Amino acid sequence: MSSFKSILIKVWRAVRTFAGTRSLLTFLLFLLFAAVLWYGHALNVVRERTMRVPIEYIGIPDDVAFASELPTEFCFDIRDQGKRLRMYSSDNLSPIQIDLTRQLAESSGTIHIAAEQVRPKITDQLQGTAKLQQVRPELIVAEYYHQSSKRVPVRLNGELLPAAQYSYTKQPTLSLHSVVVYGKKELLDSITEVFTEPVSSQGVKDTFDQVISLQPIEGVRFAQQQLTLSAIAEQFTEKRFTLAVCPEGVPQGAKMRLFPPTAEVTVQLYLSHFNDVDERTLHLVCQYPSSTTSALPIKVKYSSPYIINARVNPAEAEYIIER
Repeated sequence: MSSFKSILIKVWRAVRTFAGTRSLLTFLLFLLFAAVLWYGHALNVVRERTMRVPIEYIGIPDDVAFASELPTEFCFDIRDQGKRLRMYSSDNLSPIQIDLTRQLAESSGTIHIAAEQVRPKITDQLQGTAKLQQVRPELIVAEYYHQSSKRVPVRLNGELLPAAQYSYTKQPTLSLHSVVVYGKKELLDSITEVFTEPVSSQGVKDTFDQVISLQPIEGVRFAQQQLTLSAIAEQFTEKRFTLAVCPEGVPQGAKMRLFPPTAEVTVQLYLSHFNDVDERTLHLVCQYPSSTTSALPIKVKYSSPYIINARVNPAEAEYIIER
């Protein structure tokens, strides 16, 4: 260290001498040279640095709850040369896995995790020249207990509307129809359903998929927190046909004439299946009257799954019954 100081003193004296007799450029060159010497020396000096590594708990049953929140990371100090410390990054460290299977075997109790248990897992991720100093927290202590459970239905909180001139070929559905909830029995008894976070979306076109969360309930934990809301919308159009109106349910020996004998039917159908709908998939009928009436409603019957809606004009037909 004394030799390095003497080098800096000599450089500084030279800089002062040249600063008075030479140009500013010469002065800056000597200043840069001194900075390089200092940086090179700093890289070789043994230093200490604090690092963080995440904790990953495994072996925890779904129905286990802890009285206090478990730490999510370990902090530790390492000593090494400055140039080697620069190579370390908390983002590059793998999580420390802690298996709690054995400690959670009882219906309730306390877990203990000492820092000495995880030191080898941290050391394995360091270079051989690094020395691991203190690990924090030194001891993790937490009480645990098993909770009651119950399966309840999941409801969508909000609505999903298709865009104008679009209709759903697949109605909005949730990937999770029910979920298991954990908590105290008296609290679970009051829960009959759970809702998603508020959802409001308009103008859905084509395929819609969105990951949403369940709305939290204080004192309750869900076996699964997230789910997917999905729907498929397709553009629709209209198609018109003029079809004969057929009597239906006419008793044997009777004949029913309809006026007008034909009507125009307009159907809404998915654009991609425009050519899959024709006159053969549609029928207009009037049911034989069960009581005296002047006109009968014209009903549209269709078998095509590509038809969204159908309307007929006129909506009624007059009739005459002949025997």
